Amino acid sequence: MSAPATGGVVCIGAAHLDRIARCQAEFAPGSSNPVAVAVSAGGVARNVAANLARLGRKAALASAVGTDADGEALMAALARDRIDTTAVLRRAGPSASYTAILDRGGELIAGLSDSAIDDVLGPDLVVGLGERFADWPAWLVDANLPPASLKALAPPTRLFACAVSPAKAGRLQPYLGRIEALIANRAEAAALTGRAVVSADDALAAGHALRKSGLGLAFITLGAEGVAVSAEADTAIWPALPSAVRDVNGAGDAFAAGVIDGLVGGAALATAVARGLAMASLAAECDGPVVQALDRQALDKRAERARVSA
Repeated sequence: MSAPATGGVVCIGAAHLDRIARCQAEFAPGSSNPVAVAVSAGGVARNVAANLARLGRKAALASAVGTDADGEALMAALARDRIDTTAVLRRAGPSASYTAILDRGGELIAGLSDSAIDDVLGPDLVVGLGERFADWPAWLVDANLPPASLKALAPPTRLFACAVSPAKAGRLQPYLGRIEALIANRAEAAALTGRAVVSADDALAAGHALRKSGLGLAFITLGAEGVAVSAEADTAIWPALPSAVRDVNGAGDAFAAGVIDGLVGGAALATAVARGLAMASLAAECDGPVVQALDRQALDKRAERARVSA
């Protein structure tokens, strides 16, 4: 972990354990597949917070965790990452969980989410955050937050958002005008805009449509094709960095952390995008959803590669 960066980010949304089943042979639909299973802490908001902490930036998490063994493991992981947990609710019963099936190359075949506990993240929680974290320069919200809570969200500072999934991305639609930057993949962008997002040009058009709805910046991640960036003065496709892929789970969250860290730190947009791509490539080379060993010097070297290839 690098030296602390100034300015903290409050991350609001999901925290759960990830169970990642990686196929040991070519995936065969409709039959039993031999897999290797790994378990680690996950959840979009938690992943972004953990990556920010690894970058040396102060991070807090507002989420809900059960009183089961998974919940205890999650709280221990948050403590190890030195994430502020004063806004994490503990509720009797099971924690949320996410199960991913990856092919032999680490690409996602299917993701299965049980996030019923997130429904307790009600409006009272987000209203209280305004007092508790009034002096923090940025908040990140993921679309796991219930619609009523998103409506009540009134951060005193900059607001960023992650779309989470096609099923939940639409929750953010009424509030795009409040959001400085949105990170979504092509399926989530399609759900938000009602248009197909197949090609890179489709992604740029979707980003433009989102900005017409009031959004400040749109980052539409395209996996191995990179990311479509739509801003008032900078619209472009940035290619992905070559990576020795181990596990793509969490790469989008790592991209979000890199971009947010850059923007909160006052970096130019191009620098923030390069940092996001560097974080995504590092995460894809790790087992688990966050970058395990990182300092800013290593990140900057990889980000320079992203700038050169853009």
